[in-house]
Amino acid sequence: MDIHFHISREKCNFEGYKTKTNTTIQPIETMNITRSLFLFVFTLVLACQAKAKEVYIDFSAQGFSNAAEVFNVTSDGVTIIFSQGTGSYPTRYYDNGKALRIYGGNYFQVSAGTAISSIKMNFASGNAPTSSNFMADCGSASPGSTTTWNGPATAVTFRNTDTSGHWKLMSITVTLITEPDVETVTSITQLRQLSDGTTVRLSLDRDNPGSIEWVDEQSGIQAYVRDNGAAVRFTDFLPDDAGWHTTAGGALIGSVIGEYHLRDGMPEFTHVSSSIADSILCLDFWQTPEPIVVSDLSTLSGVTYRADYVRVEEVTLSANGTGTYYMEKDNQKLLMTDHFDLGGDIPEDLKGRSFVVEGILGTAEDGTTSVLYYTRVSELVPMVRLDEELYTNPSTIATYIGRNVNVVVNRKMKTGMWNTLCLPFSITDFSSTVSEARVAKMTGFDATTSTLDFSSVEDIEAGVPYLVYPEEDVEQISISGTTIDNTLSPTTCGDYEMIGIYHPTTLYEGDNSVLFLGEGNTLCYPNVTNDLKAFRAYFKTTTGQAANISVDGISTGIRTITAEAEDSQRVYHIDGQFVGYDTGHLPKGVYVSGSSKIIVK
Repeated sequence: MDIHFHISREKCNFEGYKTKTNTTIQPIETMNITRSLFLFVFTLVLACQAKAKEVYIDFSAQGFSNAAEVFNVTSDGVTIIFSQGTGSYPTRYYDNGKALRIYGGNYFQVSAGTAISSIKMNFASGNAPTSSNFMADCGSASPGSTTTWNGPATAVTFRNTDTSGHWKLMSITVTLITEPDVETVTSITQLRQLSDGTTVRLSLDRDNPGSIEWVDEQSGIQAYVRDNGAAVRFTDFLPDDAGWHTTAGGALIGSVIGEYHLRDGMPEFTHVSSSIADSILCLDFWQTPEPIVVSDLSTLSGVTYRADYVRVEEVTLSANGTGTYYMEKDNQKLLMTDHFDLGGDIPEDLKGRSFVVEGILGTAEDGTTSVLYYTRVSELVPMVRLDEELYTNPSTIATYIGRNVNVVVNRKMKTGMWNTLCLPFSITDFSSTVSEARVAKMTGFDATTSTLDFSSVEDIEAGVPYLVYPEEDVEQISISGTTIDNTLSPTTCGDYEMIGIYHPTTLYEGDNSVLFLGEGNTLCYPNVTNDLKAFRAYFKTTTGQAANISVDGISTGIRTITAEAEDSQRVYHIDGQFVGYDTGHLPKGVYVSGSSKIIVK
C-alpha cells in the first residue's frame, strides 16, 4: 500500500546536488513513500526560530588562486555550491576586484544544516544583480550592490538569468536560525502534562501516530488529533504546507515544534509560525476515525476525554436554545452545541426519541464545564412491539407516527383459511417480506349475487384491510425500517364496508350489521358479545343480508351464516370464532356454546 505525503516548497527545500559543473539542483517537492521508508522520514530535521547566528564568508580570504574555477565553499555549517548551469563559463575567482564572477546562466545554492532566516550578498558596484536578471527559487529578495534575501528555508538557489555578462560577488553573510531549548515529548499524553505556554517538540512515530479524528474547516486550520493515549487540538499547523491535509483519517508522523496551551480548558498545540523544515508528515488514508464509545456521561464532565472524538449511545435530547441541547442518560446531563456550525438534522419533536451522538468533547466559555461539540446526531431506530391482545396498541402507534421504526406485531394467521389483516404500516411484496401468501383487497360488490369481490395484490398499504391466505401458519410479522401511520382507511363497496382495527374491538351479540370472518371460511354474525382481536378487520352492512366472497372472480367458499340458522350446539372460541360442534378435540381454553360457557382443561 502506497502512503502519500507532501512537504511544502515554501516551508522546506530539501536539495540534491553534485559538485561537478553543469549539474542541476532540483528541489524535492513531492514524495511517495511506502512503509519501508519510515526510518528515512524520521531522520528529517526541523528548526524553530529562537536564536540567530551569522556566518560571514569573504571570498578573497578563501585562498583561491587568480582565475580559479570555484565549485563550493563551506564555512561554519554553511555550504555554497556553484554551478555553470547554462552559462558559457563556470564561476571563477579573480584577484582583480577580489570577487567571484557569476556569469550569465550560472547559479549557486546556499544551504545549511539548520534554517536560514536571511542572506546578505555584497557585489561590486557596476557588476551587481538587477531585478531583471536575478532570481531566487524561494523567499523574497531585493537585488542590488547589497542584495538581501529573506526566508526562511534550509536551502535557497540564486540564478543569473542573463545570457552574458557577470556579477562580482565579494562576500556573503548568512543568518542562521538555531533551535531553542525545548521540552521533547513523544506522546500527546506527555504533552498534556506540560505547563501552559511551554515550547515543545512533539515527536510521533509509526507505533504511536497522531490520528486526525476531526477537522474544523469552518474556523480555519484546526484539527483534533489523538495518539494511542490522549487527544489535543492542533492549530496553525503548517498553514501554507501541502503536507497539512484537512481531511479526517490521516496520520501525523514525525516531529514538530510548537507551544502547548490550555485554552479555556481545551488542550491545544499551536505550531510555531516561524518553524520550518518540520518532519511532521500527514499520511493519507491511514484509518477511518473511530470514536471512543462512552456509556457514562459523568465521565465526560472531567478532563480525561477533552479534545477526544467520542460517541454516546441511547441518550435522550432536550432543547436548550438555538443550536444548543442537553443530552441525558441515567439521570446524567451534558450540554451539546453546534460548535462547528454543521446545522444537523435534529427533529423538533424529541419526546420519546433516543439518539446516538458523536462529537469532540470541548468546554464552555468558563473553561471548566464540558460541552460536546456534536458532529453527528442520528436517531436510534426504535423497536415497536404490538400485540393482537393489547388494547394499548393505539397509544403505542401514536407515539411513533411518521417515524422510522423496526416493528414486531404478534398476529397469528392460520394456513388453510382466509384471514383478515390491517396494519399501521405498509409492506412491499408481502409474500417475500412476511410469508408466502395470497393477499386480496376488496374492490367491489355484486348486488345480484350478494358477492363481495376481492382482487389479488402484492403490497399492503397502512390502514387498509385485506384478506390473507398464508401458505404456512404465521405467528408474528416483523419489519425493519418502516414508517408508522395510525390512519385507518376502511374500504367501502356497495352496502358493505370492511373496517380494520388496531385494538381488540367489541362485537355485540345480535348485531346483524356486523360480520366477522370466522373458522371454516365463514362470515359470522356475533353470536355472543366478544372482542375481535387487533390487526384484523370486520364487515359492516346496513342490509343485514348474507354475502359471499370471491377473489379474482373465483369463489372462496366464504359464506355468511345467518343468526336464524345458528345451531345452539355450535361451539365458539371466546373471541367469537366458530370451532366446530364437538369439544372433545379442542385445546385448553374457554369456549361458548349457545348460552353456556365451556372450559376445556
